[in-house]
Amino acid sequence: MKKQLLPLAALLLSSTSLSALAGGEKVPDVNFLTWPAAKYQHYYETSNYVAEGWRELGLTVNLNPQPFPNPMLGKWFSEHDFDAVLSVLSGAPYRMEPDFFTNAQFNSANSSPGDWNVGEFSDPEVDRLGLKQLGLYDPEERRAVIYDLQAALHRAQPELVVAAVISTTGINTENVEIPGFEAAPDGLRSIWNLTKMTSKTGEAVKMGQTIDQASFNPLAANTAEDFINLSLIYDRLIELGADGKPRNRLAESYNVVDDTTIDVKLREGHTFADGKPVTAADVKFSYDYFKEWEAAYYKKYLERLESVTILDDGTLRFKLTEAYAPFILHTLGQVFVLPEHIWGSVIEDTGISKPQEYRNTDPVGSGPYSLKYWKEGQELYLAKRDDHFMKPAADLLYVVFGSAEVVGAALKKGEIDISLQPLVPTVVEEFAAEPNIKLYRTNSNGYMSARYKTTGTVFSNEALRQAAAWAVPYDQIIEEVLGGDATRSASSIVPINGYWHNATLELPQYDIEKARKMLADAGFTWDADGALHFPE
Repeated sequence: MKKQLLPLAALLLSSTSLSALAGGEKVPDVNFLTWPAAKYQHYYETSNYVAEGWRELGLTVNLNPQPFPNPMLGKWFSEHDFDAVLSVLSGAPYRMEPDFFTNAQFNSANSSPGDWNVGEFSDPEVDRLGLKQLGLYDPEERRAVIYDLQAALHRAQPELVVAAVISTTGINTENVEIPGFEAAPDGLRSIWNLTKMTSKTGEAVKMGQTIDQASFNPLAANTAEDFINLSLIYDRLIELGADGKPRNRLAESYNVVDDTTIDVKLREGHTFADGKPVTAADVKFSYDYFKEWEAAYYKKYLERLESVTILDDGTLRFKLTEAYAPFILHTLGQVFVLPEHIWGSVIEDTGISKPQEYRNTDPVGSGPYSLKYWKEGQELYLAKRDDHFMKPAADLLYVVFGSAEVVGAALKKGEIDISLQPLVPTVVEEFAAEPNIKLYRTNSNGYMSARYKTTGTVFSNEALRQAAAWAVPYDQIIEEVLGGDATRSASSIVPINGYWHNATLELPQYDIEKARKMLADAGFTWDADGALHFPE
């Protein structure tokens, strides 16, 4: 993009421009944390397009690609070491719950290391609305507040929503089939599709991806891949369906007694992979354990849980401190059930200081698969449990590759049966022409954004964040980088989540002159080199 310096006349459009001509401090360089080009070219290129737009505003933007998952995740979620980060949050059924992409991401209480408010954003109105919607069980009443919450976030701009990506994955139909495929927000990665994958060769279904398992410890896990595989090894009480609605899993049923009391009846006769029975005591232990040790990912889902009581051998009562609308989807549908006979003494047995340090490389759960072996950075083999009530169709073999391009090439050659890694958008048409490849397009409820560190030296200024939203060539990114496989959204709740999506919000467009005028009106100035300065 050709750099355009702001003419003096544009500065004079502002009522404050005469006093602003003296200029304040130069806006510091932007540390833009992003993904490595070798493995995630379309993510890197997206951040490059965003950076070019911001440079047109007079910002100095330095792209900082870091290997994923580490150290990028550490800089992103733990250290908050960035001014902006290209945030890519994947789609999943439980993320259809409107709290996840609004209050959970931006409530000031969720700013600690490892929590979801990675930009340390704080806004009293966002906090107020976020807490208010949590106590509303009536969907219509809650939706009105969620709409207001999206409007408040749109005004404050803690992140710049770039696009909701349409992911395309594929299978080799000569080797595998998926009877009864369900169109879930997580596509082929959905547990409802993974358990249905059927091998035509009688061998394990061989699946390719670029990310290895980071942890088998449910208290320490922090990537989508970690949770997907953990959900295959460990059961939850409730599993989110492909449509985002709860389905019973280890729970046979649940009953909302009142706003703060929920009873859960367990499925009978189920066992852990080592043959020990799953009991109500294991369930109570698990919830108490996750809460006691403040497992970072689950903390917000458990903070309103007052107690878990065993009513009889197969029934538990969950008591809340206050009404909590996401309880069924998020609390019953997120926490993994651990075997007390293993985890109850893990600290004493291993000498660690907290259970998050336990590597758990031989996990024992009650889920539909058990871990047969794990070769770090290479392969992960999950063996199906024929005695499980979900009855998986085949063993699963995950193979780790160096890039999405290599995964796609392996699928085409028949070296793998399934690409769990989305195909690079620019080659989708090429794969569609292959007679033995079947493609699955997933309209994700996840999205791509530039998340700001709002306590930092650059993007603590709301006017700058608002103007930056009008300096991004969205259409170019979607067409040239994402191959047209993306949709726009003004909100972090994207259009595919139609009931909760606020479609009335203004959708920013690429308009550099508008963005520069917004900055001038807010008192920003430019020096002779075109560099942006804060209001005096």
